[in-house]
Amino acid sequence: MPLDYYEDEDDKDAGAKGARKDFDCPECNANNPLEDALKDGQEVLCNYCGCEFLVKAMDNGRFKFKEL
Repeated sequence: MPLDYYEDEDDKDAGAKGARKDFDCPECNANNPLEDALKDGQEVLCNYCGCEFLVKAMDNGRFKFKEL
């Protein structure tokens, strides 16, 4: 059974609780892990299809991705 969220003992005190450290590519649906949590205005690259996206934070805490 796949896990939706994995919490490492070392990450418990680092950053905001529930910060997203991955994203699913809107083009190819591949999951892309990140070193740092997603932020508004950040540019991310899909490691599988090569598309670049601009991250926009929504009021409800979710993220939108606009292709560059």
